[in-house]
Parts: sequence; C-alpha cells; structure tokens
Amino acid sequence: MKCTVYTSDHFAHFSQQWDLLNQQTVKQAILDADFILSLIRYFFTGQEKLLVVEQAGQVHFIGFLQRCGVGRWQSVMPSQAPLGLWLVAKQHVDEALLQCIARALPGPVLQIDLLQADSRGLVVAPSVYQQFYIETGNRPVPAQFEDFAKTIGKNLRQNCNKAYNRAERDNDTLAARVVDSVSDIAEGVLRYGQIESQSWKAKEGTALSPDNQQGRFYQQMMTTLAQRDAACVWYFMVSGQVAAVDLCVKKDANLIILKTTFDEQYSRYSPALLLKLEMLKYYAAHPELGVQNIEFYGKAMDWHKRLNSELRPIVHLSWQRTRLLQWLVRKLKQYRKPKTSLAAD
Repeated sequence: MKCTVYTSDHFAHFSQQWDLLNQQTVKQAILDADFILSLIRYFFTGQEKLLVVEQAGQVHFIGFLQRCGVGRWQSVMPSQAPLGLWLVAKQHVDEALLQCIARALPGPVLQIDLLQADSRGLVVAPSVYQQFYIETGNRPVPAQFEDFAKTIGKNLRQNCNKAYNRAERDNDTLAARVVDSVSDIAEGVLRYGQIESQSWKAKEGTALSPDNQQGRFYQQMMTTLAQRDAACVWYFMVSGQVAAVDLCVKKDANLIILKTTFDEQYSRYSPALLLKLEMLKYYAAHPELGVQNIEFYGKAMDWHKRLNSELRPIVHLSWQRTRLLQWLVRKLKQYRKPKTSLAAD
C-alpha cells in the first residue's frame, strides 16, 4: 500500500475515484462527491488533508483527516455530514491500512481516529478499537403499506387517527407532497429555513436560515444533487399551508432524510411523524421509483422505533501506534463510557 497526502483542494481531481469507491461500498448520497464538494466549500478551513491510499493500482482508501492534538489525527467531521468523510475498499479497516496512513502524515503519529462509521457492512480488525457513538435506524419501504400499518403499535395508530379526526373537526385538510425539480428544491430549502428560523433551534443558534452559512450549503448541495434526480423535498400540508418539511437525498434504492422541521403552530397534528408515514405509503405504492429504504442517520428516537425501524450502531474507530498506548487509550475510553465498547480486548 502507498499513501499520498494532498491538500483538500485536490479533491476535485479524485472525485471520480471517490464516487466509484462509494458505489462499491456504502452507496449513499451523503458520500457522493457533489455532497463532499459542498462541504469543502462551506465548512473546510484549509487545514484538512486529503489522503489517498493505493493498492495494486487501485484506490483502496480515500478520506479527509485533520490534526487534533500532539501526535493525534482524526477524520474531518462537519456537523452537516452524518458519516465520517472517508471510504475504504470492501469496508475493511485493519492495522496495516492505518499504519500506512500514519507513515504518510507529517510528524510523529501516535493515534488516528476514524469518526462516525456506519457499522452495516463494516469489517474492523481486532487491533482497531471500536467505540459506540449513537444508535441510528432505517425503515425499509414495505411491499404493502396496509400490511405494515397493522404492525405498528396501537398507540401510534391511535395518535394518527386522532390527528386526522381532529383535522376533520377543525375543517382542516391534511396532505403530503414531494417535489424534485431544481427550482422547487431551491424553494423547499428556503421554506425549510424560514420555518426552522422560527423554532427553538433559532434560540440556540443552530437553525438553518436562508442567509446563514448552513442555509447556503444546503441550497448548493440540494440543487446540485437535484440536477441528476438525487434530491427531493417532502412537505406535509395543513389546509394548503406548509406544516412540516423534510430535506432528502437519494442514491440507488436509498433515500436519506437529512433534515426535518415543522411549524409549531401545527404541532397538534404531529405533522413530522405523519409525513414519514405518508412517505412510506407513497414509495410502497410507487415501486417504479426504486426507493426501497429510508435512512435516518441521526440518533434513533422513539418515533423511529415506533415505525419498527431497523436499528444499528454508528461507531468511532481508533488506532494507536504502540500496544501500550493502545491499552491506555482503551482503558481510558472504557472508564469514561464503560458500556460503549464494541471490540473485545
């Protein structure tokens, strides 16, 4: 294996190799080169390094790392990226790979952390430490929505029925719709920002708004993906007014809900939850669209579980140069979070 270190602005030269490795492994839109290029434009500082590992003439690993302390490097992790910005052939991470990366990085390297790896399909050597980060979920699109609806909990069914009954009493109409043209996507991101700017997130300074950096990132990323039918915006409407918005990206059979928000004045109808059910109903009725799975990628919430979602961990991977340092780091991590380790000592 040979590892070469580049500055992050070289990524465009490797975008095809990146997309090929994504297609061969995780197959997720959030790791498409267009998504990464938008992240680089809006959130990179210029200190990040692009590492390309080649083996037998093929790209074996490609990812972004940054220095995070004396002798310590970790994968770049903007908060807008649900997964770490790295890809590896066959989703196989072993000590030989990380040793190769360590030799290529400047200065002495004692530790490398690859953050937020999807555990599905991931193969990790025993010498590489795995630490639990969050539990996430996905909901396969049912073949028959009516059969699926019978399997969800009694309380959820009752709450949904109450919402529709309440709307009928209030003379409100409830409906969902999806848009996917570039202009409609741009409008959807704008509408999302307007709603979230009025929510509790605005008070905490974390809201997406039309005029902040996060809003500009989502505008560029979503409209770029929409040009090749890889993005859509879902709305839940109450009497023609937008009550909830989901920003979604898609690749092959997977649709990812990146961001969800709702207008608090319509909270009595649980619009964000009803929207998820309408999405499942829609894709079940339209198999020709090819969406077979809906990914959430955030921390699994109670409503994910109520939809009978499949759950799995997102993990951090950590490698240390020496066995002594490895032992010390593992003990420290276990001391801090004694129930989070996924690797045997």
